[in-house]
Amino acid sequence: MDLTLGRYKLHEELGRGAMAVVHRAYDPDIRRTVALKTLREEFADRDEYRYHFLSEARAAGTLTHPGIVSIFDVGIIDGMPFIAMELLEGPTLKTFVEQHAPLPLRTILTIVTQIADALDYAHRRGVVHQDIKPGNIAVTSDTGNVKVMDFGIARLREEGDVPTSGPVAGTPQYMSPEQIRQAEVDGRSDLYSLGVLLYWLLAGHAPFSADNVADLLRKTLNEAPPALKPLDPATPDALLDVVRTLLAKDPADRYQSGSELIEALSRIDDILVSRDDTWSERRIIPISVRWTTLIVLIVSVTVALGLAFIYHRQNEAMTGLTFDYGLALTRMLATESAEDLLLDDHVALQVLVDEMARNHDIVHLAVSDRTGTVVASTDARRVGVNEEPLPEARRLLQRGSQSVHAFDADQGRSLFLFDSPVQYQEHELGRFRIGLSSDTLAAASRSTLISLVAVLLATFLAALVGAYVLSRRLTAPLEMLRKALRQITHGRLDNRIRVHRNDEFEHVFDAYNTMADSLESRRFVAPSAKRLADDPRSNVDSRMSASINDTVLIDPEVIAAAEKERPAS
Repeated sequence: MDLTLGRYKLHEELGRGAMAVVHRAYDPDIRRTVALKTLREEFADRDEYRYHFLSEARAAGTLTHPGIVSIFDVGIIDGMPFIAMELLEGPTLKTFVEQHAPLPLRTILTIVTQIADALDYAHRRGVVHQDIKPGNIAVTSDTGNVKVMDFGIARLREEGDVPTSGPVAGTPQYMSPEQIRQAEVDGRSDLYSLGVLLYWLLAGHAPFSADNVADLLRKTLNEAPPALKPLDPATPDALLDVVRTLLAKDPADRYQSGSELIEALSRIDDILVSRDDTWSERRIIPISVRWTTLIVLIVSVTVALGLAFIYHRQNEAMTGLTFDYGLALTRMLATESAEDLLLDDHVALQVLVDEMARNHDIVHLAVSDRTGTVVASTDARRVGVNEEPLPEARRLLQRGSQSVHAFDADQGRSLFLFDSPVQYQEHELGRFRIGLSSDTLAAASRSTLISLVAVLLATFLAALVGAYVLSRRLTAPLEMLRKALRQITHGRLDNRIRVHRNDEFEHVFDAYNTMADSLESRRFVAPSAKRLADDPRSNVDSRMSASINDTVLIDPEVIAAAEKERPAS
């Protein structure tokens, strides 16, 4: 059965701290579900606890900021002080880290920047929180949006009735040195606590640890924070410098405002973004390069193979025509010279040879009789000399009694030598040889090759330009999607892709927009968390006792004992 407190209907308990209890409650006057915070019964009648409890309403009630929990109502009902505040469904930062550790560096920067912005707003309005710790930071979305809550020991600048003696309220692990000494406290004390929180996020534990409050306070007052060893080895040194500055013993050595801290964190975030972009560029081969190269390679190899086949076949065809022409010419001249060779009319044969030698394609011409003696030739030195036999190794073609050989003439000229018998009534009277220059055929082959290479280059350039243009048309929407996703990582859940396309990217853009709609409307509700001791990735020092992690009132004698061990300096 639900309980009531005044007009509020109390439902389940949401949390319990050292001094207060928080219930889910319903306010029928404004028809709103709220978080109703009350003092624990054992403290409700004690003035010092009632003072610190109501100071939360006086402090947070003056603040209106998206990073600070909103206060709706405050009062006392039947002697029980209460505060009705905004109900935050998300987990505390402590629970969030337990479930998601280790957090990415840029997520840590986002969280700390939001806290610094909320504190800067509060400090400019004269409110010092005095209890910044993971348990007092609510994570309101799974993208790392946070709100500062629990102003139970906050201090207002204009307060004149703040106790200057007696117990000191705070969480020992996160208290600044001046807060422990009850010295004058301003916004820089909260920045010290934020430095401890940042140390915890980066290293997985707070800078100081001890088995009891007195030892912990002594270390906070007298010892330098141990060197931070971040869980992520890629943590930039600049961020470690920020932690060292925040944890300075003297407030004058820290950042003087939240805005100054935000500026330093923003520069570090820019470094991380630049590093991520550079690393991405090193790791990938752009599609415009990969696809262009692949398409050009495929087209070029295919065309080159085709042109090589065409060149080979055309070269064979031209060589065949040359051989047919040479064999036909040799046969015709052998038939024409048969009668003169039969009559031993060497003069007539020489006249025939000289007449045919006027053809520039005919480089060599010789007629030999049946004994192999040359009787007529374009080379007078060979007349009367036995004709040399043609080597079998250089024969290119044999067609019946005719043959074609490769022959090297004078002056390094290459010839096709056609050999044909001179016959009369089926009797062989001698042989007729014609040497045709291969230069014409070689020139034709070169012209063909040049033309084919030109076609190949033109095809290569066309494929290169076409593939590049096509790949650019593909990478443009991918780049658009990448930038949109980058906005999501920056917490810009209101970003949408408004471009419409008539291809598959239309479905991709619709899927992105649907995802962004879901993320924007979704609130993170953490599942039941395991205890820190069971989670090896936990970012909280399990050696701390409950009192060190909770907000407590510290006896002045404990502070005095810690102060005695301060160095004289």
